[in-house]
Amino acid sequence: MRTLVLNIGNSSLLVGVFTDDRLVTQFRVPVKAAATPRSWKKFLGNRLRGKFDRAALCSVVPALTPKIMRQVEAKLGVAPLLLTAAAAHGLKIGYRDPRQLGTDRLAAALGARLLFPEQNVVIVDCGTATTVTALNKKGVLLGGAIFPGLGLWSEMLVSRTAQLPPAEVVRPVEALGRSTAEGLQSGIFYGHVGAVRELTQRIRKEAFGQAPAVVVGTGGSAEWLTLENLFTVHEPGLILTGLHFFAHFSSDHA
Repeated sequence: MRTLVLNIGNSSLLVGVFTDDRLVTQFRVPVKAAATPRSWKKFLGNRLRGKFDRAALCSVVPALTPKIMRQVEAKLGVAPLLLTAAAAHGLKIGYRDPRQLGTDRLAAALGARLLFPEQNVVIVDCGTATTVTALNKKGVLLGGAIFPGLGLWSEMLVSRTAQLPPAEVVRPVEALGRSTAEGLQSGIFYGHVGAVRELTQRIRKEAFGQAPAVVVGTGGSAEWLTLENLFTVHEPGLILTGLHFFAHFSSDHA
């Protein structure tokens, strides 16, 4: 059985193809790449061929969601399931208003639940925004934190200051910068590392106390942080795994 899963993010569209339970293809394209017949042909036409049995997606860009859903059905002949807080997914959501929860975070929690069953998990998803999400061993998504992602730090500094230049995101050898560029790179990278560490520690303690928890890193920028001892494990395909689970769980519980 082949399953297509899509994560519609603010900056990119993350695409995954599963054969049975194995992720065989994973790639990113510009976020609008699947929104029109012309862009689909350019970015996805040669990469998504053959028959798909099921499809599922999550989205943090509501304006693009129906357009991409229509393209999936038109091009591949399968109507995608849309992950929402109200959909059949098997988790409990501890938000005061579950509708406010980003469905990418919900998909990541589903992936974590599948990979680390009956364990407390803290999910650090490093994308345009970085999110920290607590999921307890009973399958309750408790909540978490949201703050600007690694790439946004440079953009915010440039847009709100008169003299600071754009800074490339790198992992500096040392934090002590000896030029404006080095200082920016240090502040952006190690400032983000510090924010992730502090929020992860606080949320872990508030959610689980002294009980053990797995800290899972995922998202496009997580690889930058893998040497900083922030994560127990790095799972780049976590959201895709969660969407694959949702595609089958939702169909079976419809």
